[in-house]
Amino acid sequence: MLSDKVGRVPVLALSIISLFLSEACDLLICWKWHHVPLRAIWGSGAIMLLGGGRGVAEAMVFTSIADVIPESKRATCFQWVVAAVLSSELFGPLIANRLTEISIWCPLLLELGLIAAGGLVLVLFMPETLPARNSPVLVGEDTPIMSNSSNNNNDNNITTNNNTNKTTNTIDNITETPENSSSQSPTKSALATIFRRPAIYLLPGSILAMPAVTSQYGIVMRIMPIQFNWPLSRASLLFSLNAAVTLLTLLLILPATSYLLYRRSSSSSSSSSSPLQRDRILARASVVLFVLGSLFLVVGGRVSLVILGVAVSALGSGVPTLCRTLLIASVGEQRTGSVFGVIAAGEVLGMLACELIIGPLFDIGLRTWLGLPFCLGMVISTTTCVLTWLVRDIDV
Repeated sequence: MLSDKVGRVPVLALSIISLFLSEACDLLICWKWHHVPLRAIWGSGAIMLLGGGRGVAEAMVFTSIADVIPESKRATCFQWVVAAVLSSELFGPLIANRLTEISIWCPLLLELGLIAAGGLVLVLFMPETLPARNSPVLVGEDTPIMSNSSNNNNDNNITTNNNTNKTTNTIDNITETPENSSSQSPTKSALATIFRRPAIYLLPGSILAMPAVTSQYGIVMRIMPIQFNWPLSRASLLFSLNAAVTLLTLLLILPATSYLLYRRSSSSSSSSSSPLQRDRILARASVVLFVLGSLFLVVGGRVSLVILGVAVSALGSGVPTLCRTLLIASVGEQRTGSVFGVIAAGEVLGMLACELIIGPLFDIGLRTWLGLPFCLGMVISTTTCVLTWLVRDIDV
């Protein structure tokens, strides 16, 4: 909400500063561990109150992209951002492993330096995109815009009774314009829009998909040594497999499929020629793969099924970006900052809920059935699939 008032760049700067200070506090405590108890690291999370840290920074990046990128290219840009994050997660541990042979402090200090340098480059060279939002609301959006010329013509041509009715309707319409509702209660207006159909159908895919997948992979890392006697070094290869398939999906498979749908719809003049309709088709296919991947993990029992579950889940990794693209289109671009703020907060709460639920399920599964903790991901993926398929059309 603050980014919708003061701009994206100031909020991004605050989030990077909070992330840098929190990481620096952690390193300082580790350095002074003889004099400072290590439990003091828990307090470094309070510094995140300054700007929200990584979650808010990601929200501001996605918001800025949504501000300036047209709908036809928005999903692809979201996918490139996610792919960049995955690339760092893929190659970061490999680089850090080599640096730790020199000193344990080398990768930690490098991390802190990258946060400072990357944040400084972003804040100094990233343009402010908020003014692009300050444009009149188009006809056909939340409320019509009353034209002065049309009002004057109507005043000259209609009867006194019609004048009275028109005046009443005009007052009602003015009361409901986005400007006035925003000045009264922007939070209530944004939330009310998000929790309307079809936007509410897209919330699980936008918010819960990533927490569910992350929790599932954490359980995979614990189960492989227990069920199949895999060493952790071999189990960690599943993360590399997931990252590789996800990068292939985001950078090659989804863009190629979108292009093929465009060519096919252009030649046949079908209704799927709209970029949003193509994204809707891809979102439906992705959630089906998300369900299949979760199903393979639930069944388990064999190494091949677990590996297949990880790979198929990665093929459905476009769910969050595609659902977010459709969500922005359905709620209106004037509320981009508030929407991504809700998504960022929802992801944090979703991750917390998934971890709190999947932990006890894992404990019970150790005594009964090792597929039990994956049932949570199955429930989330199935719910996401059903709701995403309920989105029939996106009108903008």
